[in-house]
Amino acid sequence: MVVPVTFRWGIFVSSLVALLAVWGGHAQMSRAVYDRQLRESVSSAETAARAFERSTHRTLHEIDVTLHNLALRYGEQGVQGARRLIEQGLYDPNLIHHFAFFDSDGDLVFRNEGQDTVTCVADQPFFAFHKGVGQSLMYAGQPFAGSTTGQPLLRFSRRIESPDGGFAGVVVANADPDELSDVYSQALVGPRGSVILAGLDRMVRVQAGGAGRQAIGTVMPESPLWEAIGTAITGVVWQTDAADGRRRVYAYRTVQGYPLIVMVGVALEDIQAAVSGLHRHLLIIALLLTLSILTVAGFLLAQHRNARRLEEALAVNRDFLARVSHELRTPLNAILGFSEVIRDRLLGPRADGRYADYAADIHESGRHLLALIDDILDLSRLQAGRMTLQIEPVDLRSAVEWVMRIIAVQAEQKDIRLFCELPADLRTIRADDRAVKQMLLNLLHNAVKFTPRGGSIRVAAERQGGTCVLRIADTGIGMTPEQLRQAVIPLGQASAQTRQDGQGTGLGLSIVKSLMEAQGGRMHIDSRPGEGSQITLEFVG
Repeated sequence: MVVPVTFRWGIFVSSLVALLAVWGGHAQMSRAVYDRQLRESVSSAETAARAFERSTHRTLHEIDVTLHNLALRYGEQGVQGARRLIEQGLYDPNLIHHFAFFDSDGDLVFRNEGQDTVTCVADQPFFAFHKGVGQSLMYAGQPFAGSTTGQPLLRFSRRIESPDGGFAGVVVANADPDELSDVYSQALVGPRGSVILAGLDRMVRVQAGGAGRQAIGTVMPESPLWEAIGTAITGVVWQTDAADGRRRVYAYRTVQGYPLIVMVGVALEDIQAAVSGLHRHLLIIALLLTLSILTVAGFLLAQHRNARRLEEALAVNRDFLARVSHELRTPLNAILGFSEVIRDRLLGPRADGRYADYAADIHESGRHLLALIDDILDLSRLQAGRMTLQIEPVDLRSAVEWVMRIIAVQAEQKDIRLFCELPADLRTIRADDRAVKQMLLNLLHNAVKFTPRGGSIRVAAERQGGTCVLRIADTGIGMTPEQLRQAVIPLGQASAQTRQDGQGTGLGLSIVKSLMEAQGGRMHIDSRPGEGSQITLEFVG
């Protein structure tokens, strides 16, 4: 059954529009979710950078104040005064590892804990800074390995002045970067994120996440991030890190009052991972909607196809009733007409011979009516599945030869030659014996009826795997494809010519087709106008 193009295309276009809407909405929602997560991640990075900048500023200010107080006490009271101030515990021992004091020549004067292998710092940059321009500023030096543990330390220093304001030396506080990194680690934005404290010299002082402590003391390469830092004290920059190849968005802020920058990086992978679960849910919803649309479209097509089939079935039934009415009316009219002639003796008392002929016509019409009714009942039972068939081994050779003997008389009257080509090893088939003979009789009768004088009919059989194929070929008038379609419709003889040429009911091929299907076989017709027809029956072996 072919669904009308307009309806099929309507369903197709509607389904396509619905699918485009679903997947367009999916793409739009996925992008919106991603963009929102991106904005939230950038906002979180900026918030974290602001918080870490303030925290770092407080920590550095605490160290700065401590160094300032020690420098004043040392300048006023010397080493003993500075020692007493340290012993009062006015600093965080977890943050500051130890203090060291150096005189105006850079020589070590005092260290409150442990032993320092460095006894002179006259050649160090921080010493030159405080001796020169850095009179009132804290200097944040480069990280170095501690002499006691070997772990990296951060060096902060301040100038010591004598009572007359001259340069008296330098006080140094060596801080543990882990204290800062622990604070940073508590608020990492994503498992692949990183928080970095670096100087304007691009050297890493503290890092949480990423390479962690191993990155301390390394110099960060030139990048878009550092280009932005050179132009603004705060900002947001996307860049691919050379260390691990990951793309991150960095929010940075310069620590107020100090030459240090806090950077908070969020990895693109973490942003994508944050929305992957929601993306999966959106994908599942889109797939379910797609399946629903396709199911509804298929259901509508199937319903429309079934409606069309029902319409055609009703049309076939109406046509069948019309044809049956015609088939019944024709012989009934003959019976009524001839019987009235005989009853009223319209031809006079001496027309006994004519009356006998009319009686014979009445008899023939009655037989035709009986055959028609029998065929209709058989077809009805077959289509309703109520005909009982006795499936058993049937000798196909015997059935063919029996039918050939019956049909031979009709063939001789039209000078039609009959050929029977059955192999010697032809085995039995599984079928109903009466049904097989009825089918062969119908088919051979049709072949004789529609084959002109002097033609031929050939019956042949062969084994093909588990089936037995029987072919009945004639040199009759043949049929067009449309006539072939009509031929298997009840009372649908191929053309007006065929109905005039024979006395069949038009149910023969329909019955044969239904009988073959009821026995598990198939019927196939090949025909060309003017060349004849070949009917193939495939029996279960």
